[in-house]
Amino acid sequence: MLFFFALLSSVAFAQKANWRPLFNGKDLKNWDTYLKPSPAAADKTPIGLNNDPHQVFSVVDGTMRISGQDWGGIATKESFSNYHIRFQIKWGEKKWAPRENAKRDGGLLFHCSEPYDFGTQCWMRSIELQIQEGDMADAHNVGAGIPVFQLSKTKTLEGQDVQQYDPFAPFMTSTNRVYRSGNFESPQGEWTTGELVAHGSDAVFIINGFVVNRLYNIFRADLHEQVTSGRIQFQSESSEHYLRNIELRNIASVKAGKPAFVSDKAQVDVSADKTQNMKITNNGESVEIIAIELLGKDIDRFDIKLPVFPLVIKKGESMNLQASLKPGSTLNNDVKLKLETVYGPVSEFEIALISK
Repeated sequence: MLFFFALLSSVAFAQKANWRPLFNGKDLKNWDTYLKPSPAAADKTPIGLNNDPHQVFSVVDGTMRISGQDWGGIATKESFSNYHIRFQIKWGEKKWAPRENAKRDGGLLFHCSEPYDFGTQCWMRSIELQIQEGDMADAHNVGAGIPVFQLSKTKTLEGQDVQQYDPFAPFMTSTNRVYRSGNFESPQGEWTTGELVAHGSDAVFIINGFVVNRLYNIFRADLHEQVTSGRIQFQSESSEHYLRNIELRNIASVKAGKPAFVSDKAQVDVSADKTQNMKITNNGESVEIIAIELLGKDIDRFDIKLPVFPLVIKKGESMNLQASLKPGSTLNNDVKLKLETVYGPVSEFEIALISK
């Protein structure tokens, strides 16, 4: 963790590393599948490795379709470390027992290791970036190790006490579900872009260009070591969904620099009836921005129009953001806006957003 924080004081990136597809849009030859029957199925015999009698995993119009009928996962044959992965997900219509009346559900599992049936008898030992309606990028522990989070206690709409990622909260370990800081998913029927940056034993979850969860120092006590690598697996869990543009790059090839960002507005009063423009200029070395993070409460009530990330901003170049407030939002809410690179936030830069 000390190494991670030391990087944040000077981190930035001058070049884009090359992306490579993990899914070619034609077949699943670079993936392994592992399945068990749905918990509602009469036959409980495991289906097993690379045996998919119901075509739970298939290629449809250049996308990877996961039907959800049987529970399990589809995993890369290759293992990865120090990487940035991104994908797009859209929900289908079909849902299967026993979750036919529940939220649509799936997941991206990373730092995966065998056995294939470690979690719920069908998922690899891993950490999960949750793919679920309204809860995308919650963190679940599927046995890869115990992470450190910045956590605060909150309540769900149903009144349940839960833990939530909070960048102002103290650090603590957790084996429980950790809720994302805000909901930035696309509406039903549209594609949502999910991203994961895995750097050493740390990880960052990004949804539609917004950082919503952070994990530090994933540590496996039985091995007495940090967990820094593994395979990648997508879950099948009773819900039909489609994946496309699954691609990955090695972040180690991205060169570091020292940006110096300034904004034409240090504080922005944001309202629902007026769009505020922010011009952010880099007076230092080139840097690649991959996302922004909003720090504070009710952050998903701010409507921020983002450019297409990743975006390299050279010395003297600018980036424009637009901010407004969603109707019914809490007023006088003070939120900070930070810029994110593949190694963490850009230091010594933030904009104050205040809902008015």
